[in-house]
Amino acid sequence: MEHSSAARIFLTGMMGAGKTCVGRRLAQALGWGFVDLDEAIEAHDGQSVASIFAREGEGGFRQLEQRQLLALLDGPEQANEHLVVALGGGTYVQKGVSERLRQRGPTVLLEVPVETLVERALGQGLDRRPLVAQIDPGGALRRLWNERSAAYRQADVTVDADASPAEVVARILTSVGSQTGMAPWRAMEVSLGQRSYPIWIAPGGVSAVAGLLRLRIETTGQVPGQVMVVTDTRVAGLHLQELVKALEAEGDWSINTIVVPEGEGAKSVEHLSGVWTQLLEAGVTRRDVVVAFGGGVVGDLAGFAAATIMRGVRLIQVPTTVLAQVDSSVGGKTGINHPRGKNLIGAFYQPIGVVMGQRLLKTLEPRQTSSGLAEVVKYAVLDGEPLLEMLEANAEAWVAAPWGAMDLVARCCAIKARIVAQDEREAGIRATLNLGHTFGHAIEAMEDFKGVTHGEAVGLGMVLAARAAHRWLDAPPGLEVRLTQLLERLNLPTDVSKYLAEAGPMAKLMQLDKKATSDAVVFILPVTMGKVVSHRVGLGVLQEALETLA
Repeated sequence: MEHSSAARIFLTGMMGAGKTCVGRRLAQALGWGFVDLDEAIEAHDGQSVASIFAREGEGGFRQLEQRQLLALLDGPEQANEHLVVALGGGTYVQKGVSERLRQRGPTVLLEVPVETLVERALGQGLDRRPLVAQIDPGGALRRLWNERSAAYRQADVTVDADASPAEVVARILTSVGSQTGMAPWRAMEVSLGQRSYPIWIAPGGVSAVAGLLRLRIETTGQVPGQVMVVTDTRVAGLHLQELVKALEAEGDWSINTIVVPEGEGAKSVEHLSGVWTQLLEAGVTRRDVVVAFGGGVVGDLAGFAAATIMRGVRLIQVPTTVLAQVDSSVGGKTGINHPRGKNLIGAFYQPIGVVMGQRLLKTLEPRQTSSGLAEVVKYAVLDGEPLLEMLEANAEAWVAAPWGAMDLVARCCAIKARIVAQDEREAGIRATLNLGHTFGHAIEAMEDFKGVTHGEAVGLGMVLAARAAHRWLDAPPGLEVRLTQLLERLNLPTDVSKYLAEAGPMAKLMQLDKKATSDAVVFILPVTMGKVVSHRVGLGVLQEALETLA
C-alpha cells in the first residue's frame, strides 16, 4: 500500500464505539496529531452536528462532511503532519470514501457489540446523535448497525473495542503494525503464554517512546508508583532529560534515574551492586517498573537487576542501538560478565514489553551502527537468501542511515521472537542464535573487552564459523567470501589471522564459554544459507582444530 510521507490512520465504527476517546489515546501514544471529523465540521461551520442536521438535513451534512474530509486528506494545513482521524459514524459508508481513504492510510473498524453501543449512546446523551435522537433510540441504533455493518467490514483492520481505551489502542498497534506497509510503525508479540509481551517499533524519538511506555504500563493493569530509568553516561547526555520530562507528563508516577558508565565494563558485580543499592534507596517495589534505556550493556545490566531485586520487578526494554534493537532487547537474556568469561552470571527474565524509537539511532556513532549490523548479518545467515539479499542491496544505505531500516529491525525481531517462543531457555533451536558467538566471545576476551565491540567480534566469529564449516564439515565453499565482502561493506573488520595465531589462548578462553560442556566446545556453523548445525569439538583436540583454520 502506497502512503504519503504524512501518514494517516482512520478510525471508523458506530456511534458509541469509542472513536474519539481511542483516537486521542492512539495519537498520544504515537506522538501524532488528532482530528475528530465531527468536531472539525462543527468548528468550521460554527454549529453543532445536531444543528447542522436540523438545518441542512442528512444530505447537506454529508456534503459538509465530504468537504471537511477532503481538506484533512489533501489540505495544506496538515500536509506534513501524521494524523489519527476519528471519522463520523456514517462517514465510511458513503460512496467512494473507503477507496479514497485507502490511498492515504489504513482504516480500523472499532467493533463493539450492538447492546453495548446502545448502553453507551443512552448513557452519553443524544445531543450529538441526530440519527438516533428519537422516541426509540435503541431501535434506531440497531437499524443503523444493520444498514452499515456490511460496509464497515470492508475496513482494512477490525479491532475488538469492547475494552479500555488503552487496551484498544494496544490492539490497534499490534493489528495494524503487524501488517507490513499498512502503518509507519511495526508491531509483533513474543508468544510465551502468560509471559507474552509486545514489541513496538515506532519511527519517532523520545516522545514516541514515552507515549508507548505509558501505554504498555497502562495495559498491564497495574500502575507503578515510580518508573526507574537505567541508562549509561552517553545515552544520558543525549536523551535522558527529554525522556524524564516526557514521562513525567505521561503519568502520575515519580521518575528516578540511574546512570552507569558507558561500555562493557559496566556489566560487572560492582556496577550491578550499585544499581541494586540505588533501586533500594529509591524504595522500589514489585509494582514499579524498571526501564532499560540504552544499548545491549544497559539492557543486560538493568535486566539482571530487575530480575533479582525484590525477586523480580517489571522490566521494559527501550533499546537505543542497532544491536540492541535487532537482537539483545528481545528474548529475556540478562546478565553480567565475570573475570573468567562473558555473560557467565545472569538469568532468563522476560520484559513486559520492548519499545523502540528509530529516530534515537540518529545519535549513534558510525562504529556502533556497523557493530549492530553484524547481528543483522547473523539473522540473514540463519533466515536464508531473502534477508541476506535485502542486506546486500542496502548495506551502504543502512550504514549511513540506520533509522531508515525499520523493516530490517522488524524482520530480525520477528525471527528472534519466533525462535524464543519455541525455545525460551536455549534448550534447542535458540542455540542457533549463537552463530559467530563462540568465536566472538573468545575474541572479545582476547582483546580484554576493549579492542573490539561485541558486534565486531561476532562478525569476525562468523567469518571463522563459515571457514570452520568448510574445513571441518566439508560444507560448500563460497560462504566465507560472501560474508567477508558483506561485512567489509558494513565497515566491519574481517581479518582473523591475529586471533588464529594465538590458537592456544583462544582454545582456553573457549573452554570458559557458558555453552561449553565438560568435555567439548559447541560451535554453531553455517553449512548453507538458511541452514546451520551444532558441532562439538572435544577439548583435547580444540587447539588443533583451531589451528586448521589458519
